[in-house]
Amino acid sequence: MQRCAQILGLTLLALAAHAQEGEPLIPFVPTADNPQIVVRVLVLNYDPFVPSEGGRRLHEVLGFNDPRVLADGYQRWLEWASGGAVRFIIEEWRDLNQIYAQQDGYRYEAEEYVRLRRSANPEWHDGGGMDYPRLLAEQGVPARIDTPADSGQRIDEVWIFGDHCFGLWEASMAGPGAFFINGGVYPEVPTQRPFAFYGFNYERGVTEMLHNTGHRTECHLNRVFGAWNLADPRNDWELFSANAHQSNGHAGVGTCHYPANGQSDYDYTNPREVQSWAFDFINYPRLVCRDRTSGRQLVTAQTWTVTNAAGRPDPGLGYQAWYFSLLPRAAGTGADGRQNNWWKYIYDYTSYDEHGQPLPAAP
Repeated sequence: MQRCAQILGLTLLALAAHAQEGEPLIPFVPTADNPQIVVRVLVLNYDPFVPSEGGRRLHEVLGFNDPRVLADGYQRWLEWASGGAVRFIIEEWRDLNQIYAQQDGYRYEAEEYVRLRRSANPEWHDGGGMDYPRLLAEQGVPARIDTPADSGQRIDEVWIFGDHCFGLWEASMAGPGAFFINGGVYPEVPTQRPFAFYGFNYERGVTEMLHNTGHRTECHLNRVFGAWNLADPRNDWELFSANAHQSNGHAGVGTCHYPANGQSDYDYTNPREVQSWAFDFINYPRLVCRDRTSGRQLVTAQTWTVTNAAGRPDPGLGYQAWYFSLLPRAAGTGADGRQNNWWKYIYDYTSYDEHGQPLPAAP
């Protein structure tokens, strides 16, 4: 409790100080019923060579970000924010010399795509959108999902890199029992268990990758808690998501789009100070903020602003990291039978039903 008390005394620059030292806001202590979650990843980087541009890859030709740098930054920030509750292992990285097919089978060639991307009035092919089931089949993803856990080939999710004009869902799910996580839902993909996959855009940055995961988190936890009444926050998830603009002056951590003090979507730079119970979640499940008055402190954009890889203050990146830094990860269950570690619902969702209750162990 001494460490919690010290952290609760921090407001301005709280996240930056801890991130700089590599210390999470909430350390994760694994127990028998609350082990670290290991997520094994296949990365599919659709980044073709462009012959007329010296054989450089598409992201280089268009002046976009290196997907490997993005993946590394995303992994490091999310693992740090989780305090070690989640660890990602990239089992395989495939650099693919192609652009994936649309639903009518049409596939852009790299030269054509660059020409269209540079055109003031591009005439894009309308092929019905991306064909994700085809993409997953072409890359042999179902077999890797269903591979035995001890085979060394098993994966749990897929990170797909491309450009947004390929057609990208932010976060999707496939397989039996798949549900909405802010993108397409593909139960027809032939696997024995559902799995998540991302559409990461190498024109954007780590901030947007974390943003994708923020929306995925909202979908998982809305499903588990069954309500998301931000105007009158009552359950623990609503208290976490409360923000002054949408919650009638009450503020917790916020949502993916609305930070605690935000007044509009993406308002991560707002200097406004508001009273927030965000730091009360460090002590989860022992919250004092359930009365909606206790455990509050002033927060502002400086609370979550961090320095990015370019050495500049970055409140957008900082807010996404702050959000995940305060997501509960304690052992045990609440009186309602839900897990005190909410990361389980994001990355171990096949172990729980739609109400957050444990499913029987697989035979």
